[in-house]
Amino acid sequence: MPNTHSTARRILRAILPPLQTPKHREDRLKALAGAFQTAAMSVVGIGVFTPLLTSRDPVDWRHMAAIATGAAVIEGIALTFLLYIPYPENGEDADNG
Repeated sequence: MPNTHSTARRILRAILPPLQTPKHREDRLKALAGAFQTAAMSVVGIGVFTPLLTSRDPVDWRHMAAIATGAAVIEGIALTFLLYIPYPENGEDADNG
């Protein structure tokens, strides 16, 4: 009879990602934050600047307020991801020695 414990361990090792180092975690959080910041700027560009440049009708202030609120929420999500990145206590960059 096969050892089910070792078989399960091999299957889980194949399915689950490897353990993250602090640098991997930092890079992933920065990538997520960058993606959300790009989305926030896209919302502003599509919702505010495009109608200002292409529409003959004036843009409603409520439309601009809704777009600004949505972009602020998305930017807040990006900043929340950046809060989870640990930084050295003394304020010096650890990579610079």
